[in-house]
Amino acid sequence: MEENNKQRRPRIPLWFGITCAVSLIPVLAWPWMIASSDAHNEPDNLANLLLLTFPVYAVLSIYLSYRTIADRPYIAVILIAMLWLSFAAMWLL
Repeated sequence: MEENNKQRRPRIPLWFGITCAVSLIPVLAWPWMIASSDAHNEPDNLANLLLLTFPVYAVLSIYLSYRTIADRPYIAVILIAMLWLSFAAMWLL
């Protein structure tokens, strides 16, 4: 009886699932980016800290946007857009 009373969550759109999956590709390539960067040569460099902690931010953003797309689609799209802008900024770093 309780199961019938629960509201079903709307399905996540296919385009958003694909966008989240594509957003994981740069995170998987992150070790090669760190290896090609010269920021890891200086241990006290702020860029080194950003390079090491950025994958945590990226995975957390993807997870939170995937969880909120059903209830708040604008926030989910903003999170993904901010993530892609952050990817661009990190490539420039």
